[in-house]
Amino acid sequence: MIAYQYAGAVRTIPMDNPGPAPTSGWMGWSAGHWEGDTLVVDVTGFNDDTWFDRAGNYHSDALHVVERYTPRSPDTLMYEATIEDPKVFARPWKISMPLYRRVEKDAQLLEFRCVEFSEELLYGHLRKKQAK
Repeated sequence: MIAYQYAGAVRTIPMDNPGPAPTSGWMGWSAGHWEGDTLVVDVTGFNDDTWFDRAGNYHSDALHVVERYTPRSPDTLMYEATIEDPKVFARPWKISMPLYRRVEKDAQLLEFRCVEFSEELLYGHLRKKQAK
């Protein structure tokens, strides 16, 4: 399970091939497996209601993401995601970045609360329009 600071969101990642997504959702349907010491998470079953960023870059319900979490040190993971969506992108693309554990003596995660749909309210008019 991954717990996110943003809005109390959580993701459960079954490791025993849970089959196809029973329904679509904002965070998709995750299925994990190990390749050596790398956790590979295959995510399908997204709806098309989320954006990649505040610029309004969108995806369709055909979005497919393969994530890879690889330990680099006791306090660092390397994260890589391959994104493909044949309804929106001409070819798959990748992102990668290190994820760091906070190691300061008194490090704290602060509670984050937001008004539901506030990004749509603030930035919805900037959403890129899908080509017809």
